[in-house]
Amino acid sequence: MWFLWPFVGRGAAFPLGPDAPVYLWWSRLAGVEGLSAIANRPGAPALSLVLEGTLGLSVVQATAALEVALGVAVGLSSAALVRRHTAASGSALAGLLAGTFAVHLAAGYVANLITTAAFLAAGTLLDGRTRRAAVLAAFVLAGGGLAHPQFLLVCVAILLVAAATAWPTDRREAVRLAGSALGGGAILGIGLLAVRPGAPALEVDTSKDAFLRRAGLTDELPNAFFDRFVHRWTRYVQWVSVPLAIVGFTMPRGNAGRILRSWFVLTAAGVVFALATGWLPADRFVTFGFAIPILAALGIVRLWRRLMPRRALAAVVTAALTLAMLAGSAIAWNRQEPFLSEEEVRAITTANRFIAGTPPGGVLRFTVNADGPEVTFLATRAANVIRAGVPPERARDVFVIVPKLYSEEVSETRKLLTRLTYRDARRAVAGRDAEREDLTFVLRAFDPVGYDFADLPGGSKSEVAPGVQIFSNQAGIPDPAVGPVDPLTASSAAGIAWASIATLALLGIAGYGWARMGFEDAITAAAAAPAVGAAMLILVATSVDAIGVRLGTPAAVVASALAGGGGYLGWFVLERRARTRSAPQIEEQPAE
Repeated sequence: MWFLWPFVGRGAAFPLGPDAPVYLWWSRLAGVEGLSAIANRPGAPALSLVLEGTLGLSVVQATAALEVALGVAVGLSSAALVRRHTAASGSALAGLLAGTFAVHLAAGYVANLITTAAFLAAGTLLDGRTRRAAVLAAFVLAGGGLAHPQFLLVCVAILLVAAATAWPTDRREAVRLAGSALGGGAILGIGLLAVRPGAPALEVDTSKDAFLRRAGLTDELPNAFFDRFVHRWTRYVQWVSVPLAIVGFTMPRGNAGRILRSWFVLTAAGVVFALATGWLPADRFVTFGFAIPILAALGIVRLWRRLMPRRALAAVVTAALTLAMLAGSAIAWNRQEPFLSEEEVRAITTANRFIAGTPPGGVLRFTVNADGPEVTFLATRAANVIRAGVPPERARDVFVIVPKLYSEEVSETRKLLTRLTYRDARRAVAGRDAEREDLTFVLRAFDPVGYDFADLPGGSKSEVAPGVQIFSNQAGIPDPAVGPVDPLTASSAAGIAWASIATLALLGIAGYGWARMGFEDAITAAAAAPAVGAAMLILVATSVDAIGVRLGTPAAVVASALAGGGGYLGWFVLERRARTRSAPQIEEQPAE
């Protein structure tokens, strides 16, 4: 219910967060062209396509469900990680604080969320001290890494530091930690290479940061990263969680403790490095630093024990600290909104019909305009929303252009944005058939500044619906198709709630057999199962795609059956082998 609140309580009809539109068009494009179109980060679209085909969900429902179900999976895996090292109340509190902290990734950062859940599950497996669990941990790491390879590098670094700390006292565990880390990285590399053949990856700017880098405006990034960190710092409640994490720093033993302590240290080092260099956002390390809320929960347990002689004081202090941490996450989650509106989707759906009425190969230009410096963010956001709403096979033809503003106060960044967007569109036009039909759309939802004054030279112009103008390079405006092709549609609170519950169930069922191969304890296995299931579904889905099978409904069902059934089959075989080995040997007595 915590993660469903924005949808059920406030009526959000689309996935939350600024990156959600990216995952929408990634999944739609991968559905028609294969995962090679998103070859650098295929995990999230692969998992979304499996959910859509297996459960009959729309891409909107699947993306929103991943935000909800994976947030829950993070909390469950966090509880599982420390279950052997604290009382039931301590592991439950760790799951609560880490799970609610996951709102900072659930707000649209689906790939990071997948990687985080997988890493926590892999850490739990590595705490089991068996070779089988270590091998399984490597595959779980790789499945999570296919969603976000860059963050898997951080995970590998954490495990290698943990291995280094284990080496002086337990070299066998050091080898297991390092072996799983390097094995996961190797499997990830194979997976990324496997999805390369096919349609070329669509390399476009999906964020303001990406545009600034491409434009050579890297000098603006450090200030943007620092401002973002300062603006968001209060929602992380670090003034409470970090001191509590230090209190609980030494509580967990074994590999779980080594991993959490290494994670804590590298999180702090990453934040300092990012702030000092300005090369990357410091808040990305904070939102990935789940060791802090987990250790903070153990710190609260230790504080409770110290204050137990004064039970009333212990209850008040620990409850106040817990609520302070929950409040930061609750406030941040309650503020989250979808970064696409129903007005925008309606306008794009109208454009979809006219695009569907033209032959492929033409260039599709959309104007984006606004006063002020925020136009850089708006342009990249609009491009993501538009690609998510046009016919999926035409996503490569979309180009956003930012018209000139005739004002003396126009910033150099705005001027450069205008030049680059027009240059990209011109290059696309120059490389295509001269007989193609190019369309330019002016949608009031994205260009309220210039809509009433839009006028492009040559061709034809028509307002085909309120708030939708089309310019064509041909003699007339194309006739629209009878209906839009695979339109993007809003969901409902009930639809997203059903999709989220069904997704959590599917991930848990798919992962439980694999988890039982690594855990003797059924409760720990059940807690880690959704994260393990997500990783294994991604591995199987990318394998299916790599042999040339598109992840439509039949292939998605097959991928789910293979991912889940493989785990149960392996568990059954291992259990049967274990029973055979443990059966008593009865010696035959000689006859008298």
